[in-house]
Amino acid sequence: MSPRREQIQHDLRRYLNIRSLSSPRFSPDGKFIAFLSNITGVPQVWMINVNEENPPMQLLSVDDEERVGIVSYARKRDLIAYDTDHGGDERFQISLIENKGEKIRRLTENPKVIHSFGGFSLDGKEISFASNLRNQTFFDVYVQDCESAPNSGELVYQSDETNAPIEFSENGTKLLFKTIRAPFDHELFLLDLYTRNAERLLERRGEAVFYSGTFSKDAHSIFCISDYEREFTAIAKIDLNENKLDYVHSEGSSDIEILEQSPDGRSLAFALNRDGYSELKILNIEDMNLRKIDLPRGVNVSDLSWSNDSRRIAFSQSSSTSNSEIWIYDCVKSIARRVTRVSTSGINEESFSCEKLEKYRSFDNLKIASYIYLPKEVRGPSPLLLYLHGGPESQFRPTFNPLFQYFLSLGIAIGVPNFRGSTGYGRAFTHLDDVKNRMNTVRDVESYLSYLKASEIGEKIDFAKVAAWGGSYGGFMVLGCLYDIPDAWAAGIDIVGIANFVTFLRNTGPWRRKLRIAEYGDPDRDYEFLTSISPVTNAAKIKAPLFVIHGNNDPRVPLGEAEQIAETMQKLGREVHLLKFESEGHGLHKIKDRIEGYSQAIDFLLSHLELPG
Repeated sequence: MSPRREQIQHDLRRYLNIRSLSSPRFSPDGKFIAFLSNITGVPQVWMINVNEENPPMQLLSVDDEERVGIVSYARKRDLIAYDTDHGGDERFQISLIENKGEKIRRLTENPKVIHSFGGFSLDGKEISFASNLRNQTFFDVYVQDCESAPNSGELVYQSDETNAPIEFSENGTKLLFKTIRAPFDHELFLLDLYTRNAERLLERRGEAVFYSGTFSKDAHSIFCISDYEREFTAIAKIDLNENKLDYVHSEGSSDIEILEQSPDGRSLAFALNRDGYSELKILNIEDMNLRKIDLPRGVNVSDLSWSNDSRRIAFSQSSSTSNSEIWIYDCVKSIARRVTRVSTSGINEESFSCEKLEKYRSFDNLKIASYIYLPKEVRGPSPLLLYLHGGPESQFRPTFNPLFQYFLSLGIAIGVPNFRGSTGYGRAFTHLDDVKNRMNTVRDVESYLSYLKASEIGEKIDFAKVAAWGGSYGGFMVLGCLYDIPDAWAAGIDIVGIANFVTFLRNTGPWRRKLRIAEYGDPDRDYEFLTSISPVTNAAKIKAPLFVIHGNNDPRVPLGEAEQIAETMQKLGREVHLLKFESEGHGLHKIKDRIEGYSQAIDFLLSHLELPG
């Protein structure tokens, strides 16, 4: 290992060791919060006493290197559900933790099958989950007794679709679930667990999403987040007697994205997304009075959870300069306080740089939101790293990113455009990149570079030293930008990216194929078009050197995508480096792999941006 690589690994390790905490869930007595943290290097289940100044305790083995995906606390039992996969393969298995770690046992043990947790029944005796046991392509709905042997879940609803359980009714006789026909096309159903009859709740009137569904206290209605016949999501109330939807609260041109009903049924806590930042509010269901919770400016909130007495709300919160921590809001005292404090690895928080929100016009005059991060220490015009987010149906949000802060410490500026197809800007915006409009996202990036050059920021950027970095769909964006705007780049980093849309769509996990076809097109019907825009087809246009990272167990974008682009570039005599990880899937989740993979990619990047390590 070269001295520069050693230095990069040393410095990068400090930044990547800044941990994050998420998914807080109150214990039934309200004294503890279970949450996820990557303190050990991968997300694991931890717990903290919210009333005492004690450090958090880990509930799972410190030797367990596999990540945890979700954590959920039963309402009336000291019982925690969590799930794990193996080597990033996303075939999650559900387990239970009893009495704060006293006993841990599996509810599902089938490593070839995905189990997607739904929720606990109110009494904590049963769970619901979706599984593709019957057919790898589809997800059916199951209910399982928490005291039963592994793999004894009972099939309660079956259809050749992607189904996802949401919530048991309070008396446990009914189960709310949804069918996902496309990423933004859902339908809600109510399943009678005795008759097994499933009733569609609303007449279909075009595509709509339904999130965070929950039964009202009187069980006559469902509260949820939806954009049913709307452009932006709002809080809806569905009357179960008339199968009629009415909106009880909206935030105009901002999406509501998290919703949690208080156990007493009197309040709805929700978070909304305004320009990529969160606002947290509480709606009183009885009088529609609205309370805004005072939070620091520029934060992002996730994972709301009420205490059983309906007096407190737990949530995780982060910003570009503060890592994700667990907070509690006391509804009686109207005070928010942080209950965890995670080390920043000795790095002074004052050294962290924050973003600036910028909006620009793309080639067709479409307004695009973006963020620019500039180093605090100015050393002349800065090299620029364009971070291209995945999804594509997602949105870059300015949460804490230790990798960003490391790049900024090196004097590299970071630009992040939320190109068309991103969420958070309305349903129409999200569909602007569908199928034949795919390459317009690359044109948005080209317009972003033109905007930066013409703006005041342009004086602070060295446009001879611009690189692209992205994962998953963002990996395709890196490759697409490299071939479609070949003279703009000094280097590219493609992490688990799509290189050939036809082979990607044919080889991705069968449970994902239908949903991906809705976004990208059909590999048979749209074969000619998909081939024409694929990076492997256009690799000869790429001038910039390329670094590719991929996990061997990736079920979403199979390893073959990375191998195709690397082999094609090699045959063309271009500089390309392929780094594979045996025990990773769609991205790098283990700290040792993140340090190894990112340090090699950064070493490569610095050499082509002509920066010292």
